[in-house]
This record gives sequence, structure tokens and C-alpha cells, in this order.
Amino acid sequence: MPKKLDVSYDIPADVETVYAVISGEGWAAAKAERFEDESRQESRTVGAGDAVTLVVSRGLPDGIPGFLEKFLPRGGRARQSEAWGAADGGARRGTWQGEIPGAPATVGGTMALEPTATGTLYRIQGEVKVSIPLVGGKAESFIVDMIGKLTKSEAELLASLV
Repeated sequence: MPKKLDVSYDIPADVETVYAVISGEGWAAAKAERFEDESRQESRTVGAGDAVTLVVSRGLPDGIPGFLEKFLPRGGRARQSEAWGAADGGARRGTWQGEIPGAPATVGGTMALEPTATGTLYRIQGEVKVSIPLVGGKAESFIVDMIGKLTKSEAELLASLV
């Protein structure tokens, strides 16, 4: 059974300011500098209503458990696609998907930037499914934990840039 992810972060700026950073040309470079994870923008497409689809890749993190490492390609990169919609009632919503080419996992969900009295609530929800007999559930738990740590670090970076 897939593992669920649901995290929220308060960012001290209005939705459009936060959106400009998180969907902007410099977001991948800021992550690469802060996290030293070789983040790079693969593509960025702007649509109607300033909707943005952003694809960023990064090196795999250190500390992947041995039981999971053998299922990952050597020197692989994780790729994340985010498709943000146009502004809607002061909020921004979108979908995200993560992948490691060749890995037996699906990761993805929704994200939102919603106005609050003090700025923006950045919420990320998703699901992780790993198709490996016997260890899939353990791998899913590890990945959800890693995504939680990563999104927390990214939210802290985002808050420092707005």
C-alpha cells in the first residue's frame, strides 16, 4: 500500500512573491548553491496566466540504505516536474512528480500556495509507491521521510529568498 505525504510550511511573503521564486529561472541554481546537490533546470515553460511547468534534476542524496541502493542506477539523477496553474482566487495550485529513471518507484501529488494572514501556506501532498517485493513498504517509508526533509530544507531556502 502506498505511503502518503502531507507537509505544510509557512512562508513570510505573499503568494505571488513566493510563486515568483519557486517557479522562477533561478530556483534550481539557488538549490544547487545551498544544498550542493547539482540541481539544474532541465526546462521551464510559461503558459496562460503565468502558469509554469518546471523540470529540475539533482544528484541522488547520500545515505541511501543498501537495501534500496541496489535498485537505483549508479550515478543516477532524480528528476522533479512541477506544473503550476494560473492564479485562482489568490492561490496557486499544481501537481508534482518525481522520478529516478530505472527505479521501481512512483512519486507524485499536489502542491498549493495559499494566502494566510502572515504570508503564504505552502502545502505539499503526495503518495509514494515502490514496486519491490518484501522491501517496498520499507523503501516507501524511507522515501517519504527523505521527501519531508528535502521539502523542509527547500521551504527554509524559499523563506530566505522572499
